[in-house]
Amino acid sequence: MSAIPRTTRRGLAVRIAAAVAAAGIGAAAFASPASAGWWSPKYVALGDSYVSGVGAGDYEDTTCYRSANAYPVLAAAATGAKLSFDACSGARVENVVADQLGSLTRRTSEVTIGVGGNDAGFSAVLGACAGTDTALCEAAIANAQSIITGSLPAELDDLYTQVEDRAPRADVTVVGNPRLFSGAACAGTLAITPAEQALLNETADLLAETTAGVADDHGFAFADVRDAFAGHEVCTADPWILGYTGTVESFHANAAGQAAYAEVVTPYLEDC
Repeated sequence: MSAIPRTTRRGLAVRIAAAVAAAGIGAAAFASPASAGWWSPKYVALGDSYVSGVGAGDYEDTTCYRSANAYPVLAAAATGAKLSFDACSGARVENVVADQLGSLTRRTSEVTIGVGGNDAGFSAVLGACAGTDTALCEAAIANAQSIITGSLPAELDDLYTQVEDRAPRADVTVVGNPRLFSGAACAGTLAITPAEQALLNETADLLAETTAGVADDHGFAFADVRDAFAGHEVCTADPWILGYTGTVESFHANAAGQAAYAEVVTPYLEDC
């Protein structure tokens, strides 16, 4: 399950898949959980809104916001994998356990998992930091960090164990999230100061390191996207993360960001 270096050929395949999805063809590359019962998917994508593709547009529905531009769709298209796209916006670890494991079988060869941000309450933290009350922001961040180091590892451990039990032959890749902020201020940051942005990025790092540690305990690979997104955060010249939009898409990866995710994740799916 060691990482496979990205190649020019693989990157081209991902970009072609992204172009196909943008043309409206990509939605045919995946099946929702309800339609996956009669066939055996080789690749199962589990997780929250960063997996389902919130922010990338072209949604299959307005409940889970599964996007035809999401990285599991692009990665499946690039590798030719049969995909069961089970990720859902708003999912916490407990929701993945309760609602997203049904497609896993002994025939599953690849699984990606991206979850944990909602358990730490990142949306509420961003809300607390939007404005001028620095003390409120810092308290919300401290609470999120406490959850990440306290209760989250045991919840992830339980989830990963259940994935192993249901799909014992699968290679499992846990996918991390990017840092959101560059330190710059613009309308999209909702007055979150550079100092608060730094604390939020530190919390994103803590989540990545904690998640990677639990993944390693299970022998799972960890796909770290933080370096790929460097220079493309909110308020940069070429942002892959949306700022505040007034919708559920706020502070999520756009279509370019999902394509960047796919370039990182796809090399882990060689055996599909």
